[in-house]
Amino acid sequence: MVAATAVMILVAGENLDNWITLSGRWKVHDGAMTCVAAPSLIRSGYESDEFILRFQYRRASKGENRLAIHSKLTTGGTLLQLTSSGAFPIASPLAGGPTYADDAWIDAVVEVGKDRMRVTCKTTDEPDSPGKAAEPVVMPIPADSRGFLRFEATEPGLEIRNVRVEEPGFRNLLDSSTLAGWEIVRPGNPESPGWSNENGVVRCRGRGSGWLRTLETHDNFVLRLEYHLPVSGNSGIYLRAPLEGRVSRIGLEVQLLDDAAFRGRFKPAQFAGSVYDAIAPEMQVPAPANQWNAIEVLLDGRRVRTILNGTRLYDARLDDASKDVNSHRRPLSTRHLTGFIGLQEHSTPVQFRHVRLKELRRG
Repeated sequence: MVAATAVMILVAGENLDNWITLSGRWKVHDGAMTCVAAPSLIRSGYESDEFILRFQYRRASKGENRLAIHSKLTTGGTLLQLTSSGAFPIASPLAGGPTYADDAWIDAVVEVGKDRMRVTCKTTDEPDSPGKAAEPVVMPIPADSRGFLRFEATEPGLEIRNVRVEEPGFRNLLDSSTLAGWEIVRPGNPESPGWSNENGVVRCRGRGSGWLRTLETHDNFVLRLEYHLPVSGNSGIYLRAPLEGRVSRIGLEVQLLDDAAFRGRFKPAQFAGSVYDAIAPEMQVPAPANQWNAIEVLLDGRRVRTILNGTRLYDARLDDASKDVNSHRRPLSTRHLTGFIGLQEHSTPVQFRHVRLKELRRG
């Protein structure tokens, strides 16, 4: 059997929808993400731990250009310098090797593992030629680190295109244009579905749309996705969900919320990333409204762990009453251990993308 590999296209030459500009200005020009005002930082909405990153860049000799692997929301991460010789660790003597012309695209492959990464670069002068390849560079990274991708440019001119990431062991649960493999549960108006898939972004228009569920049930897994809420947005991820009854009392709901709009009104176990009304996040780290958030939930037997924007919110057991603020009424220890994965329609619009799953096989 061929192992599953989830693939996410982060730059396809059309827009910057997968990116958040932190400073300076970027635009898409001739199919490439291009820095037009610097100094500038831009980061991905995508966040992960182990992956394979492929991209092309050029104009690396203009100013200092870098890529941060496992960046936090705005800073941090392991830095690579993007030079006209290839991509190398900061201050590496290899960066002074043979250079390519400014107009030559450099192909970079960054293989990120548990505690090290391998970087390979080459340039292809002609489409059908093998091109020139630099020696691969292997470098250590902090064990078990994770985060976003962040590009930096000190001067205008850096161009980046064909950015794609692969996550071996995971599979995509959504295709690029349909809701195949999913079903709307109890839509308000079956003739006018409240859910749609536009270029890989699943949109729910809000009230009366019903919730969206997988056709298959799942028990033990790692689920990763990105979500986007408006101001005062409210949604959720259903896990081990039943078809009938209230999911947040029978299965599990991981809350998705614009925390800033509800401070002082909601309890800690109702904020973003919580196991709704049961396990509170140990910290609040959602991105501002109208930005993408990256979330991961692990369910393995009675273990539940949630990571939001690269920060672990909790790692708990469903049968640990000391972690369950509702253990006296609807204890987590009684919840289903298998069921559907669902995306909640609450009352506001919400968007999802890059929904991918890794099944965990128990011995």
